Amino acid sequence: MRLLTRRLVLRKVRRSDWRAYWDMSRHPEVPVNAGFPTPKIPSDTRKAVALMVREWGKPPFRRTEFSVLRKTDGAWVGGANLRWPHGGVAELGYSVHPRLWGNGYAPEAALRLIRWAFLYKGAHRVQATCWVKNKRSQRVMKKIGLRREGILRGYLKRDGTVRDEYIYGLTRADYLKSRHGH
Repeated sequence: MRLLTRRLVLRKVRRSDWRAYWDMSRHPEVPVNAGFPTPKIPSDTRKAVALMVREWGKPPFRRTEFSVLRKTDGAWVGGANLRWPHGGVAELGYSVHPRLWGNGYAPEAALRLIRWAFLYKGAHRVQATCWVKNKRSQRVMKKIGLRREGILRGYLKRDGTVRDEYIYGLTRADYLKSRHGH
């Protein structure tokens, strides 16, 4: 399974990707901003990636995790995923290695997943949550056309801290309308 953009290849996550995920996750701002538990040891990440591989597209969780690679050199950029909490609703997630922040990789990968969700997987809605303190991700959400719909107070507890998250969303109808300039 591969999805292509102008500069990126999104391919199904592999067990061997765990080292790249570990390297990215060791930067404290990544798990904090993305809202996943901070891995303590490499085997935590190895287990998490193995779970991503096993869950790929399978009910009930139906998570589809992609490794994001640069086309030019195959370098690992980050991860992007869709979760399917219930029929027709895709929840978007993404993380980019901090050394590559600011290159537009997150919006490019996210836009490709949104297109795939709406045009090929039958989604009627794509949504995402974002920590209220994560300004970078808020800019990505705006850039990819997701609208901030509200705040989820006390939504996520990570590393002992309960935090608020913004919820963003885009309907298939709005996506198709924006693509055709209406």
